Amino acid sequence: MFEFISTLFEAAASPRIPHPEDAIFDSGLDAKRYINALKGVIKDPGSVSIKWDGGIALIFGIDPNGEFFINDKYMPAGYYAHGPADWERYDTEIKKSKTARTDLYPALGNIWQGLKASVTKAGVFKGDLMWTGALKPVNGMFVFRPTTVEYRVPVNSTIGQLIAGKAGGIVVHQYNGAPWDGHTGLVNNGNVAIISPTAGLKFSLNEPTQLVAAVNRIEAQIPTAEKFLLGMDGVARAAIKTYFNKKITGQTNEELTAWITTNVSGAQARKLLGDDQDGYLYQNAAGYEALRAVWNAVYHLKVNLSDQLEQQVKGFEQWTGGQRAGEGFVVNTPEGLVKLVNRGVFGAAHFNK
Repeated sequence: MFEFISTLFEAAASPRIPHPEDAIFDSGLDAKRYINALKGVIKDPGSVSIKWDGGIALIFGIDPNGEFFINDKYMPAGYYAHGPADWERYDTEIKKSKTARTDLYPALGNIWQGLKASVTKAGVFKGDLMWTGALKPVNGMFVFRPTTVEYRVPVNSTIGQLIAGKAGGIVVHQYNGAPWDGHTGLVNNGNVAIISPTAGLKFSLNEPTQLVAAVNRIEAQIPTAEKFLLGMDGVARAAIKTYFNKKITGQTNEELTAWITTNVSGAQARKLLGDDQDGYLYQNAAGYEALRAVWNAVYHLKVNLSDQLEQQVKGFEQWTGGQRAGEGFVVNTPEGLVKLVNRGVFGAAHFNK
């Protein structure tokens, strides 16, 4: 199962939903927008769905000529794969690396007709392929681990009965660019288990009043943090964002000044640190502290919401790094899609496995 996992993804950056705490690195306006989004999630968690840790994202449905297709998210607009051979042609003739994914083509072949049989309405669906090959129960559970999270589904559960005997499974997230409602245009007619991202669960949230108050207070520091970031070039801003991300996922335990000396160019390090603690970071220490305060306040609020939701997942188990936890959650808000991922759990397990 998923022997091809190491070759699933292109080396190029992929389109992703940003982490709310990282929005400050884009702009002060984005930071405020994501803060408002998190507050909105607390008031109305009705559109929360599980963020499934799939092996590969599939885009499938009916193309403009009425033919069934399955693409991945890197295939260019207007390219439709009508069979595994078209995936191989894309890999070896069109994409930049020209690297074949030889184990992937027969796996897709096993589910192609089953997924086609599931589509009952024209349109385009997007989902995560969770496994291929019939699963055999282990201690009364169907177990699959597409990437980092291991899923354990009781055989007699609703999802377990759906999984039994299927040649693969896909969690469908979107239909025609909007969140999928769990029934429009798809039925479980073929040999592929079609799973709703909510898994039939309805989530609720309690307001963490102290964390919300902390975020409200910290909003006054957003202009200072933004000014600090705008005083650096893009390379330096990206380096500090990388440091924040690696710090929270446990990829580094160094302080920023020590990390900079070995992770940016010598010229960039001199700009930031100077020759005798007279570089940009030292001259603008208040700005850096404002950035840290904004990032941390948003992160802690987000993690609280993620942890509340994690406790409500029932009917199957998610295990990450030895803990009962999944990748996180996605919420459709008026500000756009927001993801709630505990990077200290999932990120640490993903990057340090």
